[in-house]
Amino acid sequence: MRVDAERNHRVIVEAAGDLFCQHGPKVSMDAIAAAAGVGKGTLFRRFGDRDGLVRAVVEERTEAWWQEAHRRAVDRTVPARDRAIRFVDDVFDLVVLRLRPLMATMERSECADGTPPRWITQLAELIAEVRPAADADFLARAIIGSMRSEMVQAGRENALRVNVLALTTSVLGD
Repeated sequence: MRVDAERNHRVIVEAAGDLFCQHGPKVSMDAIAAAAGVGKGTLFRRFGDRDGLVRAVVEERTEAWWQEAHRRAVDRTVPARDRAIRFVDDVFDLVVLRLRPLMATMERSECADGTPPRWITQLAELIAEVRPAADADFLARAIIGSMRSEMVQAGRENALRVNVLALTTSVLGD
């Protein structure tokens, strides 16, 4: 990637992320372009559409989280059951509490189901460690899916967390 293209990418993603957090994901592409100091055409050439830009912001804002969550998930000094519960709790904090508006937009996208595949894969691997005979991919998708935006009601995040963790505990068994 050219230096100016890389700078534009970084500036656009940062500006879009800030505006999405302040105003929600419906902020206009014109406003994002103005905040980033680029033309609107640059946004569309670089990201394709709003969904592509939202995905780029989510990827950028979740990368450091992913590195830490993955490190803990593969730490074999901790029992797999405990690692799985911790991973689900970490995902909950990220998608329900920190990135809710962006995740809701990704869920509605025609190009993606809103859940980064590596999150599902990581949880499926943990479930398979605990319950080798289970359909770990299905169970991981069910647990992560229970955190989709339509399940979240304002002011009920703690109740949802309790239920998601209860589901996870049930799936993992004793």
